Amino acid sequence: MERYKKNIIYICKVWAISADFKSLNSLSFLLPLSVSSTGLTIKIKRFTLLRSPLGNKTAKDQFERREYRSYFVIKSKRPAKILAFIDILRYLNGVKFKVVLQEKNI
Repeated sequence: MERYKKNIIYICKVWAISADFKSLNSLSFLLPLSVSSTGLTIKIKRFTLLRSPLGNKTAKDQFERREYRSYFVIKSKRPAKILAFIDILRYLNGVKFKVVLQEKNI
């Protein structure tokens, strides 16, 4: 019984990236209030394409791609909470995640 009474805190750091603001914003509703989170940052990529490859160089189309990013940290003494949250992340469509797990002794 002594080996289960270790004072360990599990830390889960998550970086999320999505082109759809609504799907990334829905992630914030899944988080508990005690989770530290940074605001959403936006990375904008703009590019221009010629409409016609021959002749008319003044006819151009301009496009923009927005990438919304978020970062948050979850701390818990129970690893089951962390694993349940990571399982929920799989069901968000259009959101890419990078997850780093750490253990910290107190």
